[in-house]
Amino acid sequence: MTDTTPIPTPAPGVTRTTGRTSESGETVAAGGTRAAALRLTAVAVALAGVLPYLTLKIIWLTGGTLGIADPAWVRDGALFGLNLLTFAMDAVATLILLAFVLPWGRRIPAGAILPPMWVGIGLLVPIAVEAPLGFLIDLLSGTPLSSPNDPVAGWVYLVVYTGFTCQAIGLTVGFLHHARSRWPGVFTSRVSEGAASRTRELQTFVAWGIAGVSVILAAINLTWLLGSTGGLSVEVAGERSVFFFLRAAVNTLLPLAVAIGLLTIVRGRSDRRLRGPVILAWLGSGAMFAWPLWEMIIRFTPTELSGRGAGDAGVLGLVSLFTLLTGLVAGMTGAFALVDRVRSAAPRPR
Repeated sequence: MTDTTPIPTPAPGVTRTTGRTSESGETVAAGGTRAAALRLTAVAVALAGVLPYLTLKIIWLTGGTLGIADPAWVRDGALFGLNLLTFAMDAVATLILLAFVLPWGRRIPAGAILPPMWVGIGLLVPIAVEAPLGFLIDLLSGTPLSSPNDPVAGWVYLVVYTGFTCQAIGLTVGFLHHARSRWPGVFTSRVSEGAASRTRELQTFVAWGIAGVSVILAAINLTWLLGSTGGLSVEVAGERSVFFFLRAAVNTLLPLAVAIGLLTIVRGRSDRRLRGPVILAWLGSGAMFAWPLWEMIIRFTPTELSGRGAGDAGVLGLVSLFTLLTGLVAGMTGAFALVDRVRSAAPRPR
């Protein structure tokens, strides 16, 4: 006799199991495998950009002249210091990349990984946007990668900036996966779900101030993007290239991204996912802080790269200073807001 008892349908939220493997378990396992593969791929891409750069730096730091037109350039003490600094920066990036794929990476304190990633992504992502577009425009217009007066060969620029682009992609993707696994609330919660902070009014006040300054900075960069030379020194105005205008375009968008992202986070009134505003504020503030800082290091280090002195940058120097300060305050305000959210979401001891 055949049993005609109907098979019970699982209740909502309950998965049907066959043997010892559940359908939801298979889905989670498959998702975890794909995430792990993507994370490994991202790290491999970033390392492919890091290793040639580190190799060049090691050669130059040890007195080699590969890709350098003037051997005296290598013996310059200030340039040696800059090469040592950039070597150390990429060495730190290599350690962080390894932390994304090795078990000990999750045990690194947040304070040891977030600041270098904030600065690193802020430096690299604009390069990943500007360098390919700039090289493509130069290629189509017949402009050579380097001039006879450049201290390094044209292929060095190609290797270095291709490597920076690979690092930007790999570090960003790898860090997103690392952050998603360590701080899932940032990626799953909504802006309006955070409990009201005691300092929310102060955070909102500061965020509105940052937004005001950001709009001014964006407007100044927009005028330069549209061809104005107002506030630029005669030297800077005469040396504008496609990269100057690409940087002006990026510098127009970054302050606006910071203002929108930070205000959305601290006001806490939106039902959208928190991750979008966090990414805007993170990337915008990191780039606004890191790039002016690096440009000031270059400008005030007397080398062939900076013309042996700070020179007259016109209003550009003042804009860089306010951009740096705005990025720093925006990053700190966003960090305080996110820490408040994490603390309010944590279970209280009884």
